[in-house]
Amino acid sequence: MSEALIYIIGTHSTETKGGISSVLKAFEESFYNLNEKFERINTHNDQKSRVIYFFIAWVKLVIHSFRNLKSRRVYWLHCGPWLSMLRKFIIAITAKLLGGEVVIHFHSPTLSKYMQSKWGGFLIKCFLSPADKVVVVTPWWKELLVKKGIKKEILVVANPLSHKLFNFTEQNIVDKKPIGHIVKLVSMARLIDGKGIELIIKTMAELPNMTLKIIGDGPLKSELKQLSQSLNVQSRVSFLGWLEEEEKSKALSNSDIFCLPSIYDSFGVVFIEAMSLNLPIVAFNNGPVADIVKPHVGITIEKYNVEHLKKGIEEVVNNSNDYRLNGKPEVLNNYNPTSLTKKIITYLKQ
Repeated sequence: MSEALIYIIGTHSTETKGGISSVLKAFEESFYNLNEKFERINTHNDQKSRVIYFFIAWVKLVIHSFRNLKSRRVYWLHCGPWLSMLRKFIIAITAKLLGGEVVIHFHSPTLSKYMQSKWGGFLIKCFLSPADKVVVVTPWWKELLVKKGIKKEILVVANPLSHKLFNFTEQNIVDKKPIGHIVKLVSMARLIDGKGIELIIKTMAELPNMTLKIIGDGPLKSELKQLSQSLNVQSRVSFLGWLEEEEKSKALSNSDIFCLPSIYDSFGVVFIEAMSLNLPIVAFNNGPVADIVKPHVGITIEKYNVEHLKKGIEEVVNNSNDYRLNGKPEVLNNYNPTSLTKKIITYLKQ
């Protein structure tokens, strides 16, 4: 393995909220724990002007690269939807012109939508033109890219669980008590279109013996609250907002079933967070989700409607012992942040 200076390039890992920032935080902590040197360049921050922030990032990239022109440099770019990809394309072209190697790491579920159209597929191929290697988060994504004619070298590496939650899972007995008369559902996501929160709330009207906690925030929060009121389920639906890790773990631990019928996920870190606490999962069989929510840890419904979600939840309730102790070993075996980071480092340097 030859020495190389690794640049981790993507959204800020602590000053933005969402799946990519959580994943980057876990990877970066592993780099520190492994005494692996890296340079961090943040291209996006929720709290600052995107254009100015990105321009500063680009200048930083150029300056750092010129300082290390004689060294081997690997630029590991983490990509979201189109605007994120445009920013990373500018970075990738700059990095290649400065003699660097480029690795594109896809995170956005919109990639699938882009690949379905002729022009979208063409633009993705153009976007990947400066890339030496590609990283995707589940086998489903690799199959999609290969099927669409992407001929780059592709590595599959799952998103890691956070170190704090992984260590807690590893060091503690994570048991779930039998489900009682009142079933406690929990969901966790950014409150945006495609996450399926509105479907869960509609389904609550058909499940009078259940409560629902919603962890997360976003632009649809007011609309979702109004929906729960219009369906007269507001007394059984709680909006908890964004929670810090300890509070989040407590809210998950005090629940019976994790439910998120999302149609907008490239991976779903929230699923492995719930699984680490032995929560059975109910999800929608959407693309890569079935790579994460396997039959021994939960159920993926086939149709996106109230009837199928209700049946899925009831099936998990009636067969809860089949799933009760399976989440933790699944996480320990497949989502160790240190092991996944070692795999990435090997790939970046080879």
